[in-house]
Amino acid sequence: MSRCGTHQRGALPYRRGTAARPVCNRARKADMDVAKKTKSQLAAVGTKMDPARTAVADAGGVAADGRLGKGGCDWHLAPLDQENLSRREQLTARIFTTVQVVLCLVLVATVVSLSMAGTGLSADGLQEAFSSNPVMTVSFLSACAQPFVAYLVRLVRRHYEAGDAGYAAANLIVLLCAEMMLQSMVGIVAMAILLWRVWHRGAQAMEGWRRGRGVAGVLVDVSGALVVLVVAGICLFASAQLG
Repeated sequence: MSRCGTHQRGALPYRRGTAARPVCNRARKADMDVAKKTKSQLAAVGTKMDPARTAVADAGGVAADGRLGKGGCDWHLAPLDQENLSRREQLTARIFTTVQVVLCLVLVATVVSLSMAGTGLSADGLQEAFSSNPVMTVSFLSACAQPFVAYLVRLVRRHYEAGDAGYAAANLIVLLCAEMMLQSMVGIVAMAILLWRVWHRGAQAMEGWRRGRGVAGVLVDVSGALVVLVVAGICLFASAQLG
């Protein structure tokens, strides 16, 4: 048996350009490819080509490969490992779910209270109830805003779990202000608890998130919460006018 690169007696000589190649050349080429791949993987560490880079959820909650803000600033923390959550994060996840359910139930409870007021839920009955008690109209508008707040809390949770804790903390602050203006005790307590739960991570990323996103980016990130804040301002103004 001859070594790689030598020819057995009677075998055709290897000619350059032919399809047949010595086995040793193939092995050497495979080793070189592995070495190049290892070097490229090492060079990609910390860049957006790194598969282990922090994933960021966009406004729709879809994960994206880590994007950088202005000046190359990356404010994202490490995403939460859903299979190995700490006890604190497991409790935080349960609180997020509970808050979403409770906020949706606020509207249901308001509708039930209107139906039990004696006028019923018909168009004429609601018109009579709102005209006789304008404060009830404001309370109904405040309750109608809670399901949308629950949807925003769902987005906040996705961003928080993906490592965008600055986004989560900023939106919860705006939502807390909106709930105060809506004078909803349930909403105030819920937003305060969520903000308390995410603040230990949000405080680390808040400054970097603000610098990385810029003024326009920050406004886009909190746009949903700002809509609730505007509605809350209208309800607060109406309540002040009604005395």
